[in-house]
Amino acid sequence: MSYARILKDQEGRPSGYRECDGEVCWMPQRQSYDREFRLVKIDTATMEVLGHDFIKDGRRVYRQGKLLRGVTPLGFQVLNGVYTGGPGGIWTPYGDAKVAHPGEFQVLDSGGVPEGAVFPQSYGRDGEFVYFFTGSTDTPRAIRVRGCNDPAAFRVLSWQYARDGEHVYYQGTVVKKADPESFIVLGQRYARDKKHLFLGDRLLEDGPEGFIIPEQDRRAESP
Repeated sequence: MSYARILKDQEGRPSGYRECDGEVCWMPQRQSYDREFRLVKIDTATMEVLGHDFIKDGRRVYRQGKLLRGVTPLGFQVLNGVYTGGPGGIWTPYGDAKVAHPGEFQVLDSGGVPEGAVFPQSYGRDGEFVYFFTGSTDTPRAIRVRGCNDPAAFRVLSWQYARDGEHVYYQGTVVKKADPESFIVLGQRYARDKKHLFLGDRLLEDGPEGFIIPEQDRRAESP
């Protein structure tokens, strides 16, 4: 038997798939072989590795070595650092995102793990809803952002903050009393509008005038 070669995606990153003697299997290094070894029925001539968990050929799509039944490979792709999918469905790193209209889905940022965070985060939308994902193996789905009546007007301002014509949002939740027209992100957790100062989604008693951002919060990463 030949050496099992770890398959890499288009960015050169190792996946959980390996190829040996023309056969492909799901065998991620982070798991025990006994529990996670799965042979994958796939055409090696047309296969394409999509991130760590997904692989497809001209007929099938697999996630973690399991066939996604009814999901067409046409248009199925890595969308950003969090979402992968196509018209047949959208997935987060931990499972089905439960997007209502996957064929219309658009990502609104690059997706990933912000500095100081543990889990990946990302906003996305379809024609009816806006979604925000920050979760774990216990929360695979993306939440629907409540209060957004116009997904087309939704704009991401930072990893956590976003706004539309009516509201400001922090991690998918409406920030009460925030004015979307004058709202400015000041750092990783702080923001202000013309009257108020905010820490996350919390209104602070001190006003925005003269406020000095703590050193650890001065860098605001762009998603």
